[in-house]
Amino acid sequence: MRSINQDGGETNRKWHRTRLANLLRLSGEPPQNLCIDALNLTICCRYAELLMRNTRITKYLSKYHPEELQQLQNLVEQFQKICDNPDSFAN
Repeated sequence: MRSINQDGGETNRKWHRTRLANLLRLSGEPPQNLCIDALNLTICCRYAELLMRNTRITKYLSKYHPEELQQLQNLVEQFQKICDNPDSFAN
């Protein structure tokens, strides 16, 4: 076995690469676009919340699309609960 001085630290770098590869294999690759997805979800939910405040839109949806209106209301409620208590999202 060569010392760090003899191989210029290549043994350490190889060990770190191997360890990182094993950890990623065990835990899975972290998503690269998680922040973008969270931002898009926030914008969409806030827009849905804004639509729900419009009485004309709510009346139209309740008359012609009651199931979708209920789903939209549930989505907005769940999002609001997450915003009010971010710790509940992790559970």
